[in-house]
Amino acid sequence: MIKQKNGLIAGGVVVVLACAWWGLGAYASGKAEDEIVALLDKTGQRDMVRWQSISASPFGSAKLKQVTVGPAGSPIALIDTVKISGLRNTSDRRSGDVTIEGAALPNGTSVLSQTDLARRAGKLDLPPANLRVRWDYQRDDDNAELQLTLEQPEALNAELALSLERVNGAVTLAEDRDALVGLAMMGMMGMGRIDRALAPLAELRIKSGSLSVKDDGYVQRSVELFKRYNLTAEPGEGNPDKQRAKQFDKLVSDSQKRCEDQKTLAGFDDNDDACQAIARFASGDKRTIALTLNPRNGVSIAELLSSANNQGKVFALLAPSLEN
Repeated sequence: MIKQKNGLIAGGVVVVLACAWWGLGAYASGKAEDEIVALLDKTGQRDMVRWQSISASPFGSAKLKQVTVGPAGSPIALIDTVKISGLRNTSDRRSGDVTIEGAALPNGTSVLSQTDLARRAGKLDLPPANLRVRWDYQRDDDNAELQLTLEQPEALNAELALSLERVNGAVTLAEDRDALVGLAMMGMMGMGRIDRALAPLAELRIKSGSLSVKDDGYVQRSVELFKRYNLTAEPGEGNPDKQRAKQFDKLVSDSQKRCEDQKTLAGFDDNDDACQAIARFASGDKRTIALTLNPRNGVSIAELLSSANNQGKVFALLAPSLEN
């Protein structure tokens, strides 16, 4: 049931983003709502997404208030505000900026509250989450820039940035609504060679990328829960909390040394620095961790998939680094 709900929530968010992508020209002409309704009808989501009000400007921006995802009378998720701005839609370029503010379940907690990620940290009443997506696609240059920012108060914040090339095939596929529906049917029914249909995605190349995460309580809670339920204090050996803290510090130190000695992250810019960065973040010693990808000549999705069972080769292709 939870997976179904998460799937519908994700579907609602995708529809919102798709509206921004396909309906760019409509905003300028004052027909934003008609375009969004038409798209929802096309994707079979019309009865699953509603909003209280919508405003649009002739400069390519729009705002939807009180967006509801789910059947009428039985909402699955609520979004306070969706802002769409910085829109450009020309024959050779598409760009935009979408911000989703206050994404919550009907009970007021974050849409991420029912995920395994939230459960592991022992907090299921997270406040509503915010998501921002920015993109800049240039058809003539066959490249794109993508940025995603997630803010989950009382848990963590994350930002992903990707610089991509050879994206025209993937974009053409994404814009072909009938083809996407066909792919979905093929996937559900196990029919046809879906790998061939998705070939344009395999051609897409990563020029560079980064992922940064900042703890806002998630790691600290996870550490405390680990100490409480996985480490044992001995009676008569002093303060139980201090005993567990000492055991935890040793566990982290031993894990870092093992990572360094066994070259677990060989292929990273610096194995030892990467091991240290992970240890510091996972232990709560540092609140941030940043992964950077610097492939020498770019790397295709096909290359990564073909090397999926060889960690060292994947690292060599991506040339990653980690720091706090």
